[in-house]
Amino acid sequence: MSQISPPHPDRPGRRPALLSAAPMDRRAIARELTLVYVAIAALTFAITRGRDIPPFDQWVHLAVGGLFLLSAMRLAQREPGGMRRMGIDLEGVLVPPEISEDGEEEPGSRDFLGLRELGRTLRRAAPAALRESGFALFLALVIFPPFALGFSFYHGPSHPFTPSLPRDPLAFALAQVLVVALPEEALFRGYFQTRLSDVFAKKHRILGTDVSLVALVIQAALFALVHFVVDGSPERLAVFFPGLLFGWIRARRGGIGAAILFHALSNLYSDVLVRGWLG
Repeated sequence: MSQISPPHPDRPGRRPALLSAAPMDRRAIARELTLVYVAIAALTFAITRGRDIPPFDQWVHLAVGGLFLLSAMRLAQREPGGMRRMGIDLEGVLVPPEISEDGEEEPGSRDFLGLRELGRTLRRAAPAALRESGFALFLALVIFPPFALGFSFYHGPSHPFTPSLPRDPLAFALAQVLVVALPEEALFRGYFQTRLSDVFAKKHRILGTDVSLVALVIQAALFALVHFVVDGSPERLAVFFPGLLFGWIRARRGGIGAAILFHALSNLYSDVLVRGWLG
C-alpha cells in the first residue's frame, strides 16, 4: 500500500507529498504503460473520426473526456489508495462509496441519489479547492501577460485586439473544466506521470519542487502525441510545453486540482486571444 509522508512544516496548506508505490518490476510497469497508451490512443482516434458524422459530432469531446477520466480512475483503483496516490481523488470527490469486505456499501453511505454524502464531501473539499484555485490564479497572473505578448509577436495580428467571447461563456468554461481539463489531467498527470515516476524514480529539483524529470518529459510527450493523433497537425505537438507546466504543478501540489484549474484557465485565455486577434 502506498504511504503518505507527513506535511512539510514549511509548506502549510499543501497536500502531503505522496510516496511511490511498493517496488515493482520496471519492465512490467513499462509494458502496462505502453499497452494502456496504445489502447487509449487507438480509441481516441476511432472516437474522433465521428466528428464529421451527425449527430455523433456533438458528443465526440464528451466521449473522449469520458474515456480519459474513466480509464484513469479504473487504473488507479486497482491498487489500495491508488486514487489518492495518483492525485486524482480530488479530496474525496471522485472516490466511490466505501465498500465493506462482504461487498456491501458501508452503513450510512446510501442516501437519495447520494446528495447528502456529496454535500458533505464538497464541504470537506472546499478548503483544498480554495487553496488550489489560489495557486492556479497566481500562476495565471504570472504567466498569462508574457504569453499574450509572445502570442501577438508570433502571429502578428493584422488588427488591434477586439474582445470577443463564445456564444455561451458559462457552458464553454464548464466544458473546459469538466470535459477537457479534468479528464486530461487525471489521465496524463495523474495516472501516467505517477506510474512513470515509479519507473524513473530519480528526482530533480525544479523551481523548488522535487520531480522525476524523465517522467515529466515523457508524460508531456504522450500528451502532445495524443493531440497529434486526433488532428494530424504538427502544430498540435506544441501542447508538449504546457504539458510540462501542468506536470510540474501536479508535482508541486501533490494532486491534480490546481493543474485542472490552470489547464482550463489556459484554454479559456487562449480562446480569448484567438478570438480577439485572429477571429
